[in-house]
Amino acid sequence: MPIRERRHRRWLDTWVEALWEERLTRREFMQRGVALGISTTLLSEILSQHRQAFAAQSPSPEVLEKIKKEGGQLFVYNWEDYIHPDTIPDFEKEFGVKVTYDTFPGNEQLLAKLQAGGAPYDVVFPTHNFLPIHIAQGLLAPINHEHIPNMKNIMPKFLNTSFDPGNTYSVPYAWGMTAMAHNTKYTKGDPHVGSWALMFVSGPQRYSGKLGFTDEREEVMATALEYLGYSVNTHSEKELREAGELLMKIKPHVKAFYPGAEEKKALITEDIIVAHGWNGEIVKAHWENPAVEWILPKEGGTGWFDNMAIPKDAPHKFTAEVFINYMLRPRVAANNSKASGYATPNQVAVERYVDPKIAKNPAIYPTEKELARIEFLAVIPDEILPIYDEIWTRLLGS
Repeated sequence: MPIRERRHRRWLDTWVEALWEERLTRREFMQRGVALGISTTLLSEILSQHRQAFAAQSPSPEVLEKIKKEGGQLFVYNWEDYIHPDTIPDFEKEFGVKVTYDTFPGNEQLLAKLQAGGAPYDVVFPTHNFLPIHIAQGLLAPINHEHIPNMKNIMPKFLNTSFDPGNTYSVPYAWGMTAMAHNTKYTKGDPHVGSWALMFVSGPQRYSGKLGFTDEREEVMATALEYLGYSVNTHSEKELREAGELLMKIKPHVKAFYPGAEEKKALITEDIIVAHGWNGEIVKAHWENPAVEWILPKEGGTGWFDNMAIPKDAPHKFTAEVFINYMLRPRVAANNSKASGYATPNQVAVERYVDPKIAKNPAIYPTEKELARIEFLAVIPDEILPIYDEIWTRLLGS
């Protein structure tokens, strides 16, 4: 009989994986399948298909030998709180690699690290609008796609973008949104809930000293531009300066501009009540403090996707490509998504492994209607970069 229910397919996939990891016996798998009403003939066919898939996924002796010749090491530089705790240990065990895993709080820190040289990283995670900067400055090495067959799992809309045509230098890892968090214990009844006015109007009046922002320059500027009704990618000096003045007015009421995942802690402890932030950090704050909720304001928010890339001087390039391919396994991608609170661009992962409750959470996977209010950040053109720098310097120095 055909497997008509998606949840049955999900259970079977999970059981087969448990079988090959020796957490489940063949007899137990067959018993569970029959209990679902599936014929033993079809169950045997499923076992055969999965056996082939897992055999193809396991590292060949040739791959393990190449990794060994490179030294059996890998140096990874990723965002904070952005990976499942089992991902690295499982990779190390399967491939015989010792991984050194460091984190950074923002794109500027990653870019500065690579520009300075001398960092022995093999895999880094730049955001899409910073990719062209890395590429133009010759900071990244081309990727051998033959070593990354799992790229076929990525949603087409995240591939071959203008930021890296042909994905010569990058492979999508995760995607998300930047908008607003609020604590419903304090914002209940506020007429500006659902709008950036909660930050820029109610903020000074009702939540002074309890406002928070990320410390990402482009993202902070975007909040004011969105509230004013302008594109986050505007090239207009007039609009940019108007946004800058709005931010200067609210600055006295801001508790902090938080690096990396630090803002999440302030939301959980209620040090801040209204915040501009990344959706995954707000989702994780909600897990710890249910009063913290995500808002995609009516004026909109920004969108982004982070990528895996290999620095030009990476000492273990082949191992890096093996790691990237491993990260694109559907189960691995789904686990990373679950732990981080961010969406995966891995279509197979979403279809087969991501928990339906997560897949239906608009704070992680927005609806098409909500996506229409999201504007993805572009690279800041050189001619307006000094304006951004001037506004940002004034804002942080005031």
